[in-house]
Amino acid sequence: MALGGHLSLHGLCVLLLGTVVGGQALELRLKDGAHHCEGRVEVKHQGEWGTVNDDRWRLEDASVVCRQLGCGAAIGFPGGAYFGPGLGPIWLLYTSCEGTESTVSDCRHSDIKDHRNDSYYHDWDAGVVCSGFVRLAGGDGPCSGRVEVYSGEAWTPVSDGNFTLPTAQVICAELGCSKAVSVLGHELFRESDGRVWAEEFRCEGEEPELRVCPRVPCPGGTCHHSGAAQVVCSAYSEVRLMTNGSSQCEGQVEMNISGRWRALCASHWTLANANVVCRQLGCGVAISTPRGPHLVEGGDQISTARFHCSGAESFLWSCPVTALGGPDCSHGNTASVICSGNQTQVLPQCNDSLSQPAGSAASEESAPYCSDSRQLRLVDGGGPCAGRVEILDQGSWGTICDDGWDLDDARVVCRQLGCGDALNATRSAHFGAGSGPIWLDDLNCTGKESHVWRCPSRGWGRHDCRHKQDAGVICSEFLALRMVSDQQCAGWLEVFYNGTWGSVCRSPMEDITVSVICRQLGCGDSGTLNSSVALREGFRPQWVDGIRCRKTDTSLWQCPSDPWNYTSCSPKEEAYISCADSRQIRLVDGGGRCSGRVEILDQGSWGTICDDGWDLDDARVVCRQLGCGEALSATVSSSFGTGSGPIWLDEVSCRGEESQVWRCPTLGWLQHNCDHQEDAGVVCSGFVRLAGGDGPCSGRVEVRSGEAWTPVSDGNFTLPTAQVICAELGCGKAVSVLGHMPFRESDGRVWAEEFRCEGEEPNLWSCPRVPCPGGTCQHSGAAQVVCSVYTDVRLMMNGTSQCEGQVEMNISGQWRALCASHWSLANANVVCRQLGCGVAISTPNGAEGSDQLWKARFHCSGTESFLWTCPVTALGVPDCSHGNTASVICSGNHSQVLPQCNDSMSEQGSAASEGSAPYCSDSRQLRLVDGGGPWAGRVEILDQGSWGTICDDGWDLEDARVVCRQLGCGQALNATGSAHFGAGSGPIWLDDLNCTGKESHVWRCPSRGWGQHDCRHKQDAGVICSEFLALRMVSKDQQCAGWLEVFYNGTWGSVCRSPMDDVTVSIICSQLGCGDSGSVNTSVGLREGSRPRWVDLIQCRKTDTSLWQCPSGPWKYSSCSPKEEAYISCAGRRPKSCPTAAPCTDREKLRLRGGDSECSGRVEVWHSGSWGTVCDDSWSLAEAEVVCQQLGCGQALEAVQAATFGPGNGSIWLDDVRCGGRESSLWDCAAEPWGQSNCKHEEDAGVRCSGARTTLPKTTAGTRPASNPLPGIFSLPGVLCLILGSLLFLVLIILVTQLLRWRAERRALSSYEDALAEAVYEELDYLLTQKEGLGSPDQRTDVSAGNYDDAEEVPVPGTPPASQGSEEEVPPEKDNGVRSQTGSCLNFSREAADPGEGEESLWLLQGKKGDTGYDDVELSALGTSPVTFS
Repeated sequence: MALGGHLSLHGLCVLLLGTVVGGQALELRLKDGAHHCEGRVEVKHQGEWGTVNDDRWRLEDASVVCRQLGCGAAIGFPGGAYFGPGLGPIWLLYTSCEGTESTVSDCRHSDIKDHRNDSYYHDWDAGVVCSGFVRLAGGDGPCSGRVEVYSGEAWTPVSDGNFTLPTAQVICAELGCSKAVSVLGHELFRESDGRVWAEEFRCEGEEPELRVCPRVPCPGGTCHHSGAAQVVCSAYSEVRLMTNGSSQCEGQVEMNISGRWRALCASHWTLANANVVCRQLGCGVAISTPRGPHLVEGGDQISTARFHCSGAESFLWSCPVTALGGPDCSHGNTASVICSGNQTQVLPQCNDSLSQPAGSAASEESAPYCSDSRQLRLVDGGGPCAGRVEILDQGSWGTICDDGWDLDDARVVCRQLGCGDALNATRSAHFGAGSGPIWLDDLNCTGKESHVWRCPSRGWGRHDCRHKQDAGVICSEFLALRMVSDQQCAGWLEVFYNGTWGSVCRSPMEDITVSVICRQLGCGDSGTLNSSVALREGFRPQWVDGIRCRKTDTSLWQCPSDPWNYTSCSPKEEAYISCADSRQIRLVDGGGRCSGRVEILDQGSWGTICDDGWDLDDARVVCRQLGCGEALSATVSSSFGTGSGPIWLDEVSCRGEESQVWRCPTLGWLQHNCDHQEDAGVVCSGFVRLAGGDGPCSGRVEVRSGEAWTPVSDGNFTLPTAQVICAELGCGKAVSVLGHMPFRESDGRVWAEEFRCEGEEPNLWSCPRVPCPGGTCQHSGAAQVVCSVYTDVRLMMNGTSQCEGQVEMNISGQWRALCASHWSLANANVVCRQLGCGVAISTPNGAEGSDQLWKARFHCSGTESFLWTCPVTALGVPDCSHGNTASVICSGNHSQVLPQCNDSMSEQGSAASEGSAPYCSDSRQLRLVDGGGPWAGRVEILDQGSWGTICDDGWDLEDARVVCRQLGCGQALNATGSAHFGAGSGPIWLDDLNCTGKESHVWRCPSRGWGQHDCRHKQDAGVICSEFLALRMVSKDQQCAGWLEVFYNGTWGSVCRSPMDDVTVSIICSQLGCGDSGSVNTSVGLREGSRPRWVDLIQCRKTDTSLWQCPSGPWKYSSCSPKEEAYISCAGRRPKSCPTAAPCTDREKLRLRGGDSECSGRVEVWHSGSWGTVCDDSWSLAEAEVVCQQLGCGQALEAVQAATFGPGNGSIWLDDVRCGGRESSLWDCAAEPWGQSNCKHEEDAGVRCSGARTTLPKTTAGTRPASNPLPGIFSLPGVLCLILGSLLFLVLIILVTQLLRWRAERRALSSYEDALAEAVYEELDYLLTQKEGLGSPDQRTDVSAGNYDDAEEVPVPGTPPASQGSEEEVPPEKDNGVRSQTGSCLNFSREAADPGEGEESLWLLQGKKGDTGYDDVELSALGTSPVTFS
């Protein structure tokens, strides 16, 4: 025992050793410790025992005491009368040893006299904890393992040569470990230590300790051995079967427990246990296990210990055992066994189909006279009564498939193992995937069978499953242990029993019991019971009391106690334990609790691990220990920065299965040859994540289960649980908990537990959880959570919250007033609705209030239920003056209906109309669609439940100004027509609009009348406001690396890199579709040319889903110096989107490989910078026809499947391709999303085409190549067809000539025809630019330059003069790698993006169709997935 010991009866053991000081005999002893090698230090002088004061007491002093007493090494030197105050004199005031002395008398020390006369007290008595002379190391606890003795400086193993059972008995007795039940050898010595103890011990078995046993040097100086001696001590030793007072091969089962024969209780006694007893006694195999009083003989006390044998063990004491909470056993309910009586007897093999005896009881109590060699066990569940079900047959352990697996099947397993009733039948490899055979499938037990393999099934070894479907069970006897608090190794002790967590009572709970608990929880080898904590709040079962662990017990489950009882003690007697000597582990400087530098706390200091030999197996142990899911990487060379303090471990060599990293083989504690430049780190997956949302802070709740992410059911999923998840992920607070999200079709697994968080837990792993009732979680789908830094909102006036006042929002836990800049009536309506205050009446500006103003801008449409669901921008927003806070006056009554506003109401001036709305209800709403965010797009109005558009007749900048101001999007830069942002749908509400530019609402401008028009949706109007933003990277050769640029106020400009941390870079890369991480490259040279440097000081938060939401410095033309422009490299950086040079055609993105000609082979497509294959699911002649035509290879002869041309490599880009056969490109066919398939390369598709591949003339980029003419066209039928075709062609020419003449006459008569022709001209361009493909991020439509030459140039407010602009331009280059993103779907092709030389800033506004050389322009709406055209 370490420092956990206080006064103990064992401390009466005293060791005396004589030594001479100044001619007087000085005896030394340790008093009141748990054994003879720990306790209070006492010396005998002049015939009287006295103590030593702890002044200057150090480890070196304790080391000499331990050496003098023959007690090994000093492992503790507590002062302050830790082992209780002594009596009598205080003989020594101090000692000053160097640590190498043989006795204390050799050290410098104070005069020997009674220092009580100098006002010293026994409250400062010194103590020592020594390791002892012998120990058992490497076992499950202090009572089993390799025999090692202390040789002055190190622990040295003892050879197994001539090592005897009497020697083992002495060791077990000395260690307080009862009796030796096993002596083994052949354990190889540790490679790092070739030393062997050079003596043989010749104990007779009665010696008090190993040190006094006779010993002789090994013959010839070398101990003969095959390895280190191993000893197992146990409180459970011999076993016998008693009938009529004699031991034989049938009768009542009795066991020697701690030196006393005790009968065993029949409760939970199984045939597997009986087989082990018969084997141990040499009595053959068990025939039956009768119960009842008919075989009871003697036995005053019956042990309630329950053994859980698999049947393969050689000794009963080697089976797992539980004693905790065992109910009292009546005298007549003792276990009995009838053995076959002959060890060599072989019984006939049992038949699986053997009919069961009538009734389950019979089948449980009596087995047939046959041998069933199969064995059953539960694996990886933390104990013998929970885990993956495995069966041993024919020498191999195998599993059961979960098809049809239910509670009836689980009941048979639990009863067969003596584990009570079944609580849960788990599926989908809940306890991890097994290996080996799958023995059973489609099991259909009634629940009464004696063996699980006797249930109806598909047949032994017959199945259609994989190990990811392995079945498991949780039985009622399943036990789990935890501490509940905000500390890792201290808290209220709780045990999971019968499906419920409950507390443990603290009486009597001695030091040994606390030590067993701390060791079981991985919290060191000692601890203390804290009785001074306040009464615990809440109600729970108090499951068990009277726990009395023995030193041989390796877990709390083996400790005897009172029976399970729902109320075993009062709440004030619940146990709170602090494990004093526990080591703790953490990950530092990794951005979260599940990644970073590995640090261990020991002896009050945090230290690191050296990376020598550090690998993924070591990282797995760390991740599991922290509850952080799976290990993703093991980092070296201080990748998370250098640590400080000690370097605790080096050369760590884990198997990956250890419970703590310090239990892995190492050089030894504090043994290393490293510095902190070699600190090890890990990156774990984390235990919980939000998936499928707009970012890491919203989506479906999934937890890590082995190697897969498993969704959590929305049944009983609570807001406090969501709050814990959001806090753990660094995502602010939970603002929404939703359900009804269907589980993924490819994975039917559901997490089999319900989380019962209270909201204050540090992480989800620490939350209480219970198995789902009946083994199935009730749900309507997966739980979904949305976290946000923007949470509650309130209206404050005179310090109280009501339905009018200053708008304040809880942002990252702090109440902040919102700025009135860009605050709109739509925003105000959402606030009123969220607060239950009716509708917004007005939004007066200029309120005074909060010291801090939040400058983020919300862009609500007015239909949202909560303000935090509205799009928000914070990037570049200027500071807000103190008196410019947003305010709202609500109608005050949620059910109140105001009179409808009149569209023709006269405006009272723009200022008034902006600041105050009339006392009426205007239910119409305005939005911009398909323009990349709330600042640009097609203008749409909601009225009478339908969204409709505005016709572009008469549409100009004055109309656009009203729209931009109404939406809080700044000034109008461009008024677009001809459905520039795509054609809308629904009604066309307005036409011939004629705004003055000062109206508050666009529908209050003069027009033809509401719903009156003569237009079609190809004339839909749009706007681009000054707040419009877009994002791109500029590079010559990389797709996801380059200079970062933002489009603001009509001009592209760079972004400054200060401070730009990892979260900011991650959001930028994710927004551009370039992966989830990246880095800022500061080593690139200074960029040529000049341009605006629009924004600096960007500080994104994890909850931000785009750069526009990130707080920053205000927009400024020169926000930093040119050398501070940001160059970013994303993790998803890759070559250009074409396999050769860009631009390229679809034909160049398709090839055949592995065939015998250019026109046969495996189909491969180019996507995301690499070639990949096509899966053969749904692959037919129609798909092959499209491929052959696209490649110019004639007709398809065969659609080849199953990798006939050999399996490819890389990605499988396409699956379930479905063509009609007439498509001009494979890209035009329907298919699953890129990269999503359930195939392997053994399913790669191929084609055989009829012709040889032809070389086609160059085509305009983006056009489709024509197909190769079919062979045989010049046959006789072909010639006749040509002649007839020529005649028909002449007739057509005559008809066309007449038609053209007639149209020319009509054109001269009517100018309306000119306008119509122009509309057709515009429509053709629209169709070209709107061409859609297969859904690829790289799909594009290219338009040749020069299509339009009459686009009107629109001046851009705030842009530099032409001379300055020419210096700032980015020279257009072919394939210069610009990746652009606005947050949505602006339909610009690569060729449509360039304004030409010197006009870069106007490209977006004028709609010119030149060639910029920028490719991969990506545009996506705020909060939506990006779509890329390349």
